[in-house]
Amino acid sequence: MPITQNYGVYVRKLITSGARSRAALVLKKMHPADVADLFGTLTPPEATVLVEILFTQQMADKVLLELPEGILLEILERLENDRAVELLASLESNDALLFLDAVPDDRRDELMQLLPPLKRHRIEQLLIYPEDAAGYCMSTSYMSVNKELTAEQAVERIREQSEDVDVPFYVYVIDSDDRLAGVIPLRRLITCPQGTTVRSMMMADPFTVNANSDREEAAILSRKYDIMAIPVVDDNHRLVGVIPGDSLFDVMEEEATEDMYRMAGLSEEDRIFSSVSTAFRQRFPWIWVNLFTAFVASMVVRAFQGTIESVATLVAFMPVVAGMGGNTGNQSLIVITRGIALGEMEFSSSLKAIFKEARVGILLGLVAGSVASAVALLFPGTTDPLLLGLVIFLAMVGNMGLAGLLGAAIPLVLQAFGRDPALGSNILLTAFTDSLGYLLLLGLGMIIILQ
Repeated sequence: MPITQNYGVYVRKLITSGARSRAALVLKKMHPADVADLFGTLTPPEATVLVEILFTQQMADKVLLELPEGILLEILERLENDRAVELLASLESNDALLFLDAVPDDRRDELMQLLPPLKRHRIEQLLIYPEDAAGYCMSTSYMSVNKELTAEQAVERIREQSEDVDVPFYVYVIDSDDRLAGVIPLRRLITCPQGTTVRSMMMADPFTVNANSDREEAAILSRKYDIMAIPVVDDNHRLVGVIPGDSLFDVMEEEATEDMYRMAGLSEEDRIFSSVSTAFRQRFPWIWVNLFTAFVASMVVRAFQGTIESVATLVAFMPVVAGMGGNTGNQSLIVITRGIALGEMEFSSSLKAIFKEARVGILLGLVAGSVASAVALLFPGTTDPLLLGLVIFLAMVGNMGLAGLLGAAIPLVLQAFGRDPALGSNILLTAFTDSLGYLLLLGLGMIIILQ
């Protein structure tokens, strides 16, 4: 059941009053995601009690998987090794990796040694792959049958397999060498006429990803073809695992977060629950870049010191011209970066996209520039308001047009050089739009007003 604030307060009162049995009855009726929300309202001692209740009710694995990494790390630090091992042993191997990734390396090795041999082996098989590889996030719990079986034999074979599988709606078809031959929706398998062979009903050559491929490739396939699970194969096309829907959603979320962070020059380690020292360490390098670009913009302003002294009113419009350019450029930047991430740029040429965004910027500049120049006519103390309005109009149209062009060009240029299109692109764009905005405004002011 979804929880309200009052409901959360009620559960907290049960925990603090020591009514654990009553709290357990209430928690069993709640969805794991709603139980996870309770951790944000509890003190550390109360959270420890809640975790103990979850273990007694065998709910800890499902609930803790819903927690943000920062809170999860705090809870894992307070767990004794025997509890942590119990938790890891109850999880699928790919989910267990999420917990192991959240603990320090020395404790991770210690917990791995305490795991049952079979579970440790399965986790170690995933650790062979890099963290951003498809093999790292795949599950080895899925349903598979040989292509030579009949439907009745296949159903019987499925009954012998694990009941708790990560992909309950697809049955994967393999040959005698475990190579992936096809896939059958479970519904089709159990509703087909008797005597039907697996070979005749399977969908041959399903979409797959190699275990060493980037996990984003699996997410792209899932999103493009509406597939709820992606089979993972090795170099010999043997089926080694499946990336289930929930893991695909996690990949999409993490990739979107990565792009968002990189646009602002942030690291994925910098989260809301990160320590101050971690946040400072991750953000500081880009502050140097920002500081350098700010000095470049200030040098542009200093070069027109005489113009500013003669037409001081121009100073009032400097943040307007630079800010509108930055906003326009950011809009183009987001559209293009998203298009690259979703593969939409494959249907459009880069030059076409760049010039389209430039035209949009110019149109927006015509509107915003008209309004800004009209406002300039009302400024008191201006020697020639018409010329001032003309300078502001031309500066805004020029800067917003260039901002649209640069917002589209920067991620495409980064991609062309083999870099992440989102890497620091927002910072680079701001540097250009500020400097160009000041250059256009002050330069045109010198040429038109002071001629």
